Amino acid sequence: MEEYTYNPIAKSTSLPLVLPRMPLRPPEPGSALVLAPRKGDLLTIRNGESIPDAWYGTYRHAYLVDTTEHRLVLEMPLLSQDPAFGFPSLVRLNCQVGDAAEIVVRGIVDVSAALRLPLQRMLRQISRNYDIGELHQAEDELSRSVRNFTGDAAIRLRNITVELVVDNDEVLASGRRYREIERETRLIEMRRERHLRMLRKEGAEGLIAEIMEREGPRAAYDIIAGAEREERGELLAAWNKMMEGSHSEERESWEFLQAERALRDRITGDSSAPFGGIRSSRLRGSLAGNAERVPNRAASRVRGLPRMRVEDADE
Repeated sequence: MEEYTYNPIAKSTSLPLVLPRMPLRPPEPGSALVLAPRKGDLLTIRNGESIPDAWYGTYRHAYLVDTTEHRLVLEMPLLSQDPAFGFPSLVRLNCQVGDAAEIVVRGIVDVSAALRLPLQRMLRQISRNYDIGELHQAEDELSRSVRNFTGDAAIRLRNITVELVVDNDEVLASGRRYREIERETRLIEMRRERHLRMLRKEGAEGLIAEIMEREGPRAAYDIIAGAEREERGELLAAWNKMMEGSHSEERESWEFLQAERALRDRITGDSSAPFGGIRSSRLRGSLAGNAERVPNRAASRVRGLPRMRVEDADE
């Protein structure tokens, strides 16, 4: 049966000078009698041994010490690698009085209190090397470090084990949070995979269709028009740059003509914006119909764009 502590000195008696009627008797099995003489060192009497001068006042005090083995549980906090976090621990061990006289000399009346400090100091030398997340590794190393620790002359120890524990409420709360995070992570991954499949299959046009489904035709129209407007601005900036260097002697005329023709075809040809831009030949169905009703938009932009003028990037 596990105990939290016990007092090894079961009985303490002051003795008179003469014991005519109650001579000292040897202790029962599982105990030892420690006698404090009026002069000299303590005398330990075990079961079956005789007591010298049992009838006379040779001894001033008698201590009955429990020498049976006890199974104890010690609760002690252990620091982790980060001092802000700790490992609550339960140390289980078998202990037994080895030297009854030493128990009396030290005045040990609480075995757990006597063992806690040296054991805690020993275990903290190990636990401080582990992070709070390395609970299982720390527990194994702690149990291994005390496996061969046998105590001292006063108290002998054996079968020492260390268990790092977590509060039940904390386990339930952290487990619930973990499951919520796992669930949310899986939902995010599912949504991301769906979006990636859509983009790989349909590209930017599929994304615009998704936006139209959520926000309506006007939002999709604005995105297409914005993409075409940015493209036109970049092409016109490139055209103007080319015109500025058209008289450079370093440039071959045929090379310049080829580049000019390619850029002009880009400016006057179809747009690379989604759905080919906002030309009426490209916008079809409900999107084109709704786009025509969008306010502050010139109708000519939807019905068909004329040949653009290089001087004005917005027309």
